[in-house]
Amino acid sequence: MTMVDQGGETVSPAEDSGLASGKLHWGQIVAISIFWFALNFHWAAIGTIILPSQVFKLVGQLHQGEALAYILVPGAFIALATNPLWGVASDHTRGWLARWGRRRPYILLGTLLNVAGLIWMAMAPNIPSLALAYMLVQFASNMAQAPFHALLPDIVPTNQRGLASGIMGFLLLMGNIGGVIAAGMFVNASLPLAQYQHNLWIIYTMIIVVLLVFMLITILVVKERNTTHEDVPVKEAVAGHILPRWLTNSRLMTIAGTLLVALVVWGLVVVWNMQGLAGIKISNDGLQVLLEMVATVGILRLFDFNPRRDPDFAWVLFTRFLMMMGIYTIQTFLQFYMRDVVQAPHPEQQTSNFAIVVALTSLVSALTAGWLSDRYGRKLMVYFSGGFMAAVGLVFVVTHSLLIVMIAGAVFGLGYGAYQSVDWALVADTLPSKQNFARDMGVWNISLAVPQILAPVLGGPLLDSFARSGNPVQGYQILFVMAIVYCILGTVTIRYIRGVS
Repeated sequence: MTMVDQGGETVSPAEDSGLASGKLHWGQIVAISIFWFALNFHWAAIGTIILPSQVFKLVGQLHQGEALAYILVPGAFIALATNPLWGVASDHTRGWLARWGRRRPYILLGTLLNVAGLIWMAMAPNIPSLALAYMLVQFASNMAQAPFHALLPDIVPTNQRGLASGIMGFLLLMGNIGGVIAAGMFVNASLPLAQYQHNLWIIYTMIIVVLLVFMLITILVVKERNTTHEDVPVKEAVAGHILPRWLTNSRLMTIAGTLLVALVVWGLVVVWNMQGLAGIKISNDGLQVLLEMVATVGILRLFDFNPRRDPDFAWVLFTRFLMMMGIYTIQTFLQFYMRDVVQAPHPEQQTSNFAIVVALTSLVSALTAGWLSDRYGRKLMVYFSGGFMAAVGLVFVVTHSLLIVMIAGAVFGLGYGAYQSVDWALVADTLPSKQNFARDMGVWNISLAVPQILAPVLGGPLLDSFARSGNPVQGYQILFVMAIVYCILGTVTIRYIRGVS
């Protein structure tokens, strides 16, 4: 006897009840989650400290916002497209490659390719080269991330997902602390170029070592559940073999339709600008956002995202999108804020200090909120986190004192930790298909990738325009008001998730 999940696929009752009633030792959960530390060490160091500093060193203050967006946006778009793609690939891995598991081969290969991208970033002599290297890093990192994220719903029982999410949140925060401390120790754009480049190589080497060590722990320690014919939709079993048939005619039509719509949008924008309609010219950044939003809709359709069929999953994605918009609107430009508004003498170090304060106070709420969410519900933790993060945005609007900014960082950390501790549990509770965990986790990751596109595109030109007019502070104030609105909306949308308390 079988059951049918929300995705219309068959699931054995034994498997479902096993996930619901099984029990893992906490050490097993840590072993499954440990690579998350390395990934966050990697991205905290690069995104918060290294990349903004490299951009400033290459182009200076007046063009730093647009140059940072030039690098971040294509990279985020690569993440948007490749994360669910690699998830699908791992879900459908069969044959000789599956002897090592459906997830671990991608974690290994993705990490090795990521290392190559990091070496390129360290060597990049200009903005275009740095942008290409960053795109490679995003491609490779998502090759490892999407299958890695699927390990937890593959293995962790439903009655331990709050605990597992708390551990994931804890490791995320520890990775953030380690990454910003390490980067803040070595990266300083005020140093002479030769010394700056030497220190840059040191921090990139540290990131590479951390990635490789924790990747090896994950692929050597974690034992994946055996894949059998019962784990695969019947339509993929042909003549005794398991054959992937993901790229159907309808999906090919979706790809073609998305490309056609993107071409039409591009043509309309060109005509609009040539005719000077309404006296408004759509910038290249605006065109880029329009095209990437078209691509986002196409990618969601391509990977079987259906809000009507899976409304709870859709609301989880939208809630995460809003919360991440609030977070990335602040995080992306934090180092520039320390330099331009707070006027810290060593903005990289003060950004590192701020991130450490955030991470330390996040530890207070991360494991506690994950544990509490198993007993009192996930939504309460999101209400708590959204309110705290919005309050911090307000502080940034009204004051520019370094001391008060650091105190606000401590408050922000309490909300950030609470949200991160239930973030994974929310999606694990609402995944549409038990047969395609990695694909659906990849779709979930789109709600992280899109804010990484929008936040720099919206914020970078805004800050640069106010900087060129001699009013940089006002630009940051508008930016932080936007962050407040995002966080408040994220606490509102959570109430529409019906299947999660």
